[in-house]
Amino acid sequence: MQRLGPEIVLLTRVGGFYELYFDAATQWAGRLGLKLGEKRTVAGPVAMAGFPWWRLEQFLKVLVKEEGRYVAVCEEYPKAGAVENEFVTGEAMFERRVQRIVTPGTLIDEEWIEAGENHFLLAVENKGAGEIGLAWTDLGTGEVWCSTCGTDGLAAELGRIGPREVVVKSGETALEGVEGSGAWVLTTHDASEETEKKGRLQTWEALAVEGEEVDKNVLKKLSRLEHAAAARLLDYVESRLPGIDVKLQTPVRRKASEVMAIDVNSMRGLEIKATLRDGFAKGSLLHTINRTVTRGGKRLLGNWLTNPSTDIDIIEARLDMVEAFLKDDILREDIPILLKRTYDSQRIVQKFSLGRADADDLVALARTIEATTDILRRMERADDKKTFAPILKRLDVPTALAKTILDSIDEEGFRRQQAEVADVAAALSQTAETEEMPESTRVVEELLAEVVEAGATKAKKGRKKRIARGIENSIKSATLVDVEGDEAWVMKKTASPLLRETHARLEGLREAKGHLEVHLRNKLNVQSLTLKWSPQLGHFCHIKGKDVNVPDVISVSSSRTTRSFLHPEWTKLGETISNTRLRIRAEEKVVFQNILRMVSGHISQLRRNAAVLDELDVASSFALLAREQNLTRPTLTRDQKHKIVGGRHFTVEAGLQEQGRQFVSNDCFVGDVERLWLVTGPNMAGKSTFLRQNALISIIAQTGSFVPATHASLGIVDKIFSRIGSADNLYASQSTFMVEMLETAMILRNATPRSFVIMDEVGRGTAPKDGAAVAYAVLKHLVEKNKCRALFATHFGELGEWVRGDKKVATWCTDISVDKDGSAWTFVHRLRRGVSTESHALRVAKMAGMPAEVLAVAQDILTAAAAEDVAVAVESPKKAARLAAGAGARAVAA
Repeated sequence: MQRLGPEIVLLTRVGGFYELYFDAATQWAGRLGLKLGEKRTVAGPVAMAGFPWWRLEQFLKVLVKEEGRYVAVCEEYPKAGAVENEFVTGEAMFERRVQRIVTPGTLIDEEWIEAGENHFLLAVENKGAGEIGLAWTDLGTGEVWCSTCGTDGLAAELGRIGPREVVVKSGETALEGVEGSGAWVLTTHDASEETEKKGRLQTWEALAVEGEEVDKNVLKKLSRLEHAAAARLLDYVESRLPGIDVKLQTPVRRKASEVMAIDVNSMRGLEIKATLRDGFAKGSLLHTINRTVTRGGKRLLGNWLTNPSTDIDIIEARLDMVEAFLKDDILREDIPILLKRTYDSQRIVQKFSLGRADADDLVALARTIEATTDILRRMERADDKKTFAPILKRLDVPTALAKTILDSIDEEGFRRQQAEVADVAAALSQTAETEEMPESTRVVEELLAEVVEAGATKAKKGRKKRIARGIENSIKSATLVDVEGDEAWVMKKTASPLLRETHARLEGLREAKGHLEVHLRNKLNVQSLTLKWSPQLGHFCHIKGKDVNVPDVISVSSSRTTRSFLHPEWTKLGETISNTRLRIRAEEKVVFQNILRMVSGHISQLRRNAAVLDELDVASSFALLAREQNLTRPTLTRDQKHKIVGGRHFTVEAGLQEQGRQFVSNDCFVGDVERLWLVTGPNMAGKSTFLRQNALISIIAQTGSFVPATHASLGIVDKIFSRIGSADNLYASQSTFMVEMLETAMILRNATPRSFVIMDEVGRGTAPKDGAAVAYAVLKHLVEKNKCRALFATHFGELGEWVRGDKKVATWCTDISVDKDGSAWTFVHRLRRGVSTESHALRVAKMAGMPAEVLAVAQDILTAAAAEDVAVAVESPKKAARLAAGAGARAVAA
């Protein structure tokens, strides 16, 4: 975690470019691959670097995602009457103001966002008294949640939510105890005085999309701290997006009692969303079990995995759907195929609510509505209609909206326009092969070169801004040269009566252009003559080859093989064509805005439908997973028993399958008479895997999935705690053992009788005697005080003796199997009753490639220790030296 420094990178829009100045230009030009130059100002030259507007996404990704910087985007806004005033006074056509400040938590619809993941912005409110208010949102979907937690539970909530950015009040100390436990960026933000004073969501209704109802009952149920956190969240969002009309959904209140608590250490140790070793998604639980086919489904799966339900009715309803899909083979195959035809509805709908949607989004929305209709029809023919009835009742498909969109949008024309824009942008990004450059691209390159020329007068600068803006508009509409040709339109000609009429007029004018072209060829006796347009020359006649010497025309541009000149008939007709095209564009905007208003009236409906599609995706993916991995439906109970027969570890089993090996399953029965299992055994024999798999089975079951076991009867778990592996925290001056003790103390303070705890090697970070004593004390506390279900793995074999006779503690162990001659051995991963007093560390060290002389010395020490007191063998320097020298000599001779 890092705090926000004073630096915000400012990108200023100047015509067709975004520019950096002063130290920002010097610092970032090289990193962004930009040329560092100077810009002349009245105060003297200043450092400057810039890039074309169409590369903004590329550089935002570098600055925000890769470099972790905040970026202020300063845009140009036209002044009223600026076009007329500029010719008279030379005043600037635009005023500039910051449209948004892009931070890790305020991403909206950036192209480089991983759409299958949430990007949460979290606000934390701490008013003392040991309770903390939380409010978080994903601006890309518009979803908002609120919750509260105790000070001790803040780390767990941060681990569960996984925010990209955390917002707190200046001087806030609530996060001091959890620094370093997440990858978020910490930002301080003081809300307005009125917001601080009231701490209420007075403006929430203003943030709702037109036509979308705000559930006032939900707002009334929010606690004072939740209100305060949500108010800070909204205030921060508005401060970061001052030029964007932000629209968010009514907050959902998440009660701590409704979900299984998984603290940040357990989230990391159990590798739920990322691996412990390298932090990669591949190899994590989410990656291993994910069979979803939509981005929204993947987000929901991640949300369910980090927030397993504690409500048996909710869990059973999910399991019922999984079972229904599992029994209906054809349905299980059909639904994913239909879901693949849908788009990311949640994010698309949010783009509409933010006013950032385009025709492509409209088409995607319409195709999603069509697919939803087909899904609904298919689900109505399911074998188990009763199970799916509750979720299908929530579907309300606006088929009329989809028809209106598809009857209006010219998909082929819009796709062609997009392709042309992409081609032009790609060509402009190239710096070589000028000779092969298309004429349209050459024109733009020349104009852009003129735009950035230094030392221009105010009048020239104004002209260059107009040229640059014209170039941008031309690129966006893909009409750089020969705009009178077959242009790609966004709307169909039949989308409105005015469009139908204007397109007919345009067709007539184009025919007139053809006739005029023939007329001028014959009149001037120039057969190569063509009628064209360019940003520089306007409407002009173009001739080439032997015709360049035509008399009685005044050239506006010429070369050795070409010549361009103006003709009044073409100028007049060309202007009429251009004006007609502008009328079509204007009417297209009117039609587009009308469709947007229709969409706005269905926002709530579309969001509910999207949520249903996500749930169907997860349920059908769980069914596919169950069929592939031979999973079993778990039985959920309200007792405190954990009964697993033939349990397996999802990710370990998947890794072994890739190697052609088989996973050894194990049973686990804790929480009845035996409250805790003490597990001993050799290194590499599967103790940690056994611990993890049982915790994961509870998480997976309460998520609503079938589980990797032959039989599973599980009491609902309120909290999962995992103390597996530790590392020092040098920044906080904490040794490995100190970190281990801090984590253990947190578990002992917070575990309840309904919790499930797994502990691996408690006490190993200090001297053996002290470590064994601490481990035993922790074990007894879990059994006698916390009274929770627990699995406790250790290398301290003496613990087996110390718990002898305690009926609440069972001793189990793994082992190794050695051939009669002792030359070959294998791990026995199947647990058996008893205690293993040997770790077989030397065997594992040999597997790791430890040098033979080192192993020989260690073996001699162990042999001596078996014959006499260990302390004498190890602590006597002379004896140890003799043993080491003899072993080393034998190893060299061998």
